[in-house]
Amino acid sequence: MYYLLSIAIKNLVRSKRRTFFTFLILSVGIIFYIFMDGIIKGYKTQSINNFIQFDTGHIKIRSENFDKEDPYNIENFINNPKEVKEILSKKSYIKAYTERIQFLAEADNGKDSLPVVVVGVDYESDSKVFTLTNYIIKGSFVTGEALIGDNLAKDMGVDVGDSIYLTFRNKYGTIDSVEVYISGILFTADPVVNSSSVFISLDDAKSYLATESVTEISIITENYKRDKKFIEDLKKNLKGFKIESWRELVSGIEAASKQDEITTYIFVFFILVIAIVGIINTMLMSVYEKMKEIGTLKALGMTDEEVKTIFVLEGLIIGIIGGLLGIIIGALVNWYFVRYGIDYTALIGKENENIMASLRLVGIVKSKWDVSTFVYAFLISVLTSTLASYYPAKKTTLMQPAEALRSI
Repeated sequence: MYYLLSIAIKNLVRSKRRTFFTFLILSVGIIFYIFMDGIIKGYKTQSINNFIQFDTGHIKIRSENFDKEDPYNIENFINNPKEVKEILSKKSYIKAYTERIQFLAEADNGKDSLPVVVVGVDYESDSKVFTLTNYIIKGSFVTGEALIGDNLAKDMGVDVGDSIYLTFRNKYGTIDSVEVYISGILFTADPVVNSSSVFISLDDAKSYLATESVTEISIITENYKRDKKFIEDLKKNLKGFKIESWRELVSGIEAASKQDEITTYIFVFFILVIAIVGIINTMLMSVYEKMKEIGTLKALGMTDEEVKTIFVLEGLIIGIIGGLLGIIIGALVNWYFVRYGIDYTALIGKENENIMASLRLVGIVKSKWDVSTFVYAFLISVLTSTLASYYPAKKTTLMQPAEALRSI
């Protein structure tokens, strides 16, 4: 076998340019696969983190009547939040929980009006579940006043100290309007928060809506990956509630990332097809160029299987070296984007950042490391190259020594 391997290596070295381009085509496919896989997994992770940090927590409790098609309807509210909190306070795996009220309103600056989602939060408990207040870029959160997103502030031409009117429908169906002063401005990693959210205190929200009910109770647990087990336990004590984990609430991200993965696989497939054609072409040319040598080897007693093995080994070597080259360069490319990321806001323009709203992405999105990606990339490279070399290698078994020797 060592002798056959040495012949295969010499065959590749003799055709340096052709061999190099074959390595290169295969490596490009591997580099693209590693890069795209890292970016997709990176934005998926960041999207999920943004949902958890700004919206879902690890687990969200809502009324069993909650209607996803009409999420801001007051009929969806939890009417007995105190009872729910009493049960949650006894669960050792629950690290923090907070109540929120969400309702639709029209924000008016006296000239223009925009639809917004008003979110009533308990400042003390909310900061233990969500990271909202970490993103205040101007001012602060003051009871009786409001925090608004940076994009919303710019759209409405308002700043800290200015006031806006919020018009909404209260618990009794009456249309009401209140003036609130802006105490702070937010710029978060969530474009929905930036462009269409107004945050007020929970007590103010209850007062405006004339209710003691809340829209939801969000929970942070000791381990978000054990959410299914925790939900099973909660359902034993909380009957008549809709209890959902972050996995269910961010299912749209899973679907979007799956679609992107499929697109990536299609691109990689076409690149690998090009690589396969290149390998087959290289190997066929090698076979026909070496017909006399093949005839000589067979005349000296080398079997068809041994000759075929030489060319299969050539394909194997191309796959190994091409795969390693692709992995090394792909790892360097991925390292750069893990460290520095891609600025999506700069890429699509800040004015278009709402395009990424469904994925809760804005600003810099960093790639992610996944060891399994490199293993799969190497296996794909080796298998692709080896299988591609089989057909040209098979051609050598059809050659008779006398005919091969007369080919030159």
